Amino acid sequence: MNDVLILHNTFGPADDPLYQSRAAVMDQVNIVEQSCKKLGIKCSILPVENIMHLMNLLGDRKEKIIFNLVEEFVGNIEQACFVPLICQAFNKSFTGSKTGVLITAQNKFHTKALLSANGISCPAGAVFQAKEKFNPNMLKKGKYIIKPALSDASEGITGDSVVQMPAERDKAKTIVRQLQQKFKQPVVVEQFISARELNVSVLEKNGKVDVLPIAEIDFSAFPKDFPKIVDYSAKWEKDSFAYNNTPRKIPADLDIKLSREVEKLAAAAWNTLGCQDYARVDFRLDEDDKPYIIEVNPNPDISVDAGFAAALEAAGIPYELFVFAIIENAEKRLKGFSK
Repeated sequence: MNDVLILHNTFGPADDPLYQSRAAVMDQVNIVEQSCKKLGIKCSILPVENIMHLMNLLGDRKEKIIFNLVEEFVGNIEQACFVPLICQAFNKSFTGSKTGVLITAQNKFHTKALLSANGISCPAGAVFQAKEKFNPNMLKKGKYIIKPALSDASEGITGDSVVQMPAERDKAKTIVRQLQQKFKQPVVVEQFISARELNVSVLEKNGKVDVLPIAEIDFSAFPKDFPKIVDYSAKWEKDSFAYNNTPRKIPADLDIKLSREVEKLAAAAWNTLGCQDYARVDFRLDEDDKPYIIEVNPNPDISVDAGFAAALEAAGIPYELFVFAIIENAEKRLKGFSK
């Protein structure tokens, strides 16, 4: 097996308000490096600042396999999507999804439009561009959640992100404007599906795509008037109420019919976007247990504490076998370059 180069993005200073989520990429780097060592695969680690930096570095690298853990570049969140394309231009194979898939999935509103066009249910809503004024007339009566269109890791989402329309139209307007100013990107205002949240991990190995055991976020400790969402604090702020009261139940307590429907939809989302190697599909269920896809995450967080690793464990798949499987996938694609 070829030597592996583990690529990861650099991140901002510790006083960055989003430091926890951005610096957490190193947890992934460390576990992948450990896994490669256990597998006897020689690997190196390379931090990358931006696309130009990557292009300047790759020409001197001998490794043919890139383990892509680049999530976002400081100052340009969209640029990281082009890492696979740059790797391919240097005749190197990479783990995870292709550039086109990453670009589509990064924009939550575009993803929902594509899924909806293929008959897959997603929450209704509207998108407001980075400098566009909020227009409440675009939204029907009901609850909505407001979030940045391009960010992941729950960045920009707080306990105040859920609003009732039209009663809280002024609050919604303020939140949209604040997110536009802070993140310099479009903002999505989408129907809030209130009952339950599921995370479904998908893995491609040995030429087969498998849906791993379904996980559910347990919100049972939340007060009645507290929105049942995994906001930024629930993911990253270890002293917060949400962080300590959103345990993962895996496998989720679903009846067989619903479980199979969710698995089928997760596979359909994978195929619709054209994912490869690994991904996570996030669902919300309404009061009637109807599933809606809220996000598709190609190249999701694979740190040991994240949902994907939990799904691997529930499926009885050792972490090292997962790492081997996707490196092997990249190896097979590399052989296809010369044909």
